[in-house]
Amino acid sequence: MLTGLPIHADMRRPRPARQGLRLTWSPDVVAATVAIGALALVPLLESLSALAFLAAGMWLIVTGPDRILRAVRQEWLVVLMAVWCLSSFTWSDYPALTIRYGLQLFLTILIVIAICDRIPVRILTKIVLATHLVAGVLSLASGRARDVGGFLGIYGSKNALAAAMGLLFLVSFAVLLDRRMSWLWRSLGVVGSVLGLMLLVMGQSTGALAAVVAAVLAVGPILLLQRLNAPTRVIVVVLSIVLTASVVVMLSTMVDTLALMFLDATGKDVTLTGRTDLWRIAFKEIVERPFLGAGFQAFWVHGNPLAEELWSMFGIKARSGFHFHNTLISNAVEIGLIGAILQASIFFMGLWYVLKWTIRSHSGPSLFLALFMVRQLMSMGVEVVFFFQFDILTVLTIAALYYGRNFSLSQRA
Repeated sequence: MLTGLPIHADMRRPRPARQGLRLTWSPDVVAATVAIGALALVPLLESLSALAFLAAGMWLIVTGPDRILRAVRQEWLVVLMAVWCLSSFTWSDYPALTIRYGLQLFLTILIVIAICDRIPVRILTKIVLATHLVAGVLSLASGRARDVGGFLGIYGSKNALAAAMGLLFLVSFAVLLDRRMSWLWRSLGVVGSVLGLMLLVMGQSTGALAAVVAAVLAVGPILLLQRLNAPTRVIVVVLSIVLTASVVVMLSTMVDTLALMFLDATGKDVTLTGRTDLWRIAFKEIVERPFLGAGFQAFWVHGNPLAEELWSMFGIKARSGFHFHNTLISNAVEIGLIGAILQASIFFMGLWYVLKWTIRSHSGPSLFLALFMVRQLMSMGVEVVFFFQFDILTVLTIAALYYGRNFSLSQRA
């Protein structure tokens, strides 16, 4: 018998269990992972990716109709843009195709809003990292490359590979810098950074690599602004704008020399692989139908005489995967100046909100979305970066606007 002996306080308290790797799950997170994973693996799953995205997304919508209605009211401009694209079937050259693609974009927008409303941004960042890390590993394992240089992986083109692996690098880089992430996720950030950068270089897409480099260079100013108070930030931003304008004016006097240097370094021709010819034709189309356009995704269609002529001119035997190599110009051709202004407004609002957010919050997820939006900004002059149905870029662009705006609202409150 031990009665009469003093009992130490530690003996009366149960010892805490050892902290290991605890696995928790949520139906919302599972659905979001299925939806985003399906988009990350489109080259492998093909039409099944759209089915998986719709199934998981519709589950999020039907299990929380009141929440999705509130979120839709908040993001009314995004919904209006989708409605405009769908409504363009009334004047589209190919109304059946516009209805089909317009409905797909509308459903995509609703599902993205539901995902943002149901899961925290930190979880979304982890999902993007995990799914794109899988895509990167599968690409490296495939060993697929073009006959004339440029790695392909699981993707159909080097540009598609570069876009996905650039995204993998940016999300991994942001997670790696986030001290609030666990050691496991930061370790995955190291792996993703190395793999993403390696595949990005192997893809030999000069434009994609330059956009990612520009996004990484934006980290320096962001970290600097994080350490300044609000009045000082305003002064620094104004001075930066003045300095940038001065540099642009100075460089404009050397535009011919710089252009030749760029063309020699990249191997492009003097028209940037014919893009100036494309833009000239696109401007003619915009002048003919300035406000409404040809209809959402109703230009690059088999049977359209002008599209067929351009495919033939540029040697596009597949007659697909081609565009005007400029986001604003391409969108204005399809949905007119009204639709293009709507889409541009959404993008630049998202860019503004997410930059404010990452400067004030010091968080990895906000840094990731900020770097992503900077990359998109740098790419939109030579690529089409928004808005498409069943597309991860659409998901992240709307996520930047949604989470960034909510952060600003919480700060005001």
